[in-house]
This record gives sequence, C-alpha cells and structure tokens, in this order.
Amino acid sequence: MKVAASPYPLEPLASERSLVLVKKKLPVAMGNRVDRSTDMDRTASRKPAVPAVDLRQMSPRKMVQLSMDLYVAGIIEWEEHEMLSFQADLHPDYNKTIGALTGEPAKPDQPKDFIKEWERRLAFERRYNPDNVRRIRRTEHIKNIFDQIAAPTHLVA
Repeated sequence: MKVAASPYPLEPLASERSLVLVKKKLPVAMGNRVDRSTDMDRTASRKPAVPAVDLRQMSPRKMVQLSMDLYVAGIIEWEEHEMLSFQADLHPDYNKTIGALTGEPAKPDQPKDFIKEWERRLAFERRYNPDNVRRIRRTEHIKNIFDQIAAPTHLVA
C-alpha cells in the first residue's frame, strides 16, 4: 500500500533524533477466540526505556538530548523538561553576558557532574525558596531520576 506524498515534507531536526509513529496491530478475532500471537504486550516491558548514560561526565549539549528522551518516555513532565533542557552554555550570548562576568567562555561540550549540580540546585531551592513547594518538588523529582539512572537496579548479571 502506497502512502500519498505530503505537501509538507517532514525532516528530522537532527540525525537519529526523530520520532517515529508506529501503528499497533489489533488482535484478529477467530470465532470466540482472539489471536494474540502478534500481541507484544506480554513480552515487552511496560517501564519506559532510560538510556544508559554517565550523568557525572555529561556535556550540557547531551543533557538537552537526555531531557527530550526522558520527556518523550513520559518520565518527566514538560516543566521538568524545560528545567533540564535550559543550559546556559548553549545560549548564543553566553560569552557576552555570563562569560563576561565570570571570565569563562561557554563550554557546551565540556563534561560536568549533573548529579552534583542538581543536588546544589535542590539545596538552593530549599534554602532560598522554601515557599515555592512546586519548584522544590520538581527539582527533587529530577534529582531522584538522576539518582536512579546513576544506580540502576534492573541490570541482569
């Protein structure tokens, strides 16, 4: 079966980072029984796949990609994705603003320890914004996800 060409061609924003729609086959009725030989629900894990990454040696550019992966998998909400995907080092005016004040140029590909960074952010939010419970909870959620990624419990020996 051929699909008609769309007047709006779709191209992925980056190679190997596009979303792919998958059509799920419905069970075929066979009299009073249902053929479930193609049903993947029994064999596939219902837990979303989390990529294996080293959060203690990750660049800000890679963090933006991980943030999108976590959001698409349903692990984080949109607001948490916004918190994770905003990386100051990727801003085009970083060297004119923050870089000018600190004397350090942007380093979007320099690895850093994101677990420590989110521990510091959580401590900051708790100390200086104790009334913003929503922001504290979102920061805690991100830190807990990072802790789980850093120490996976689902590995098979």
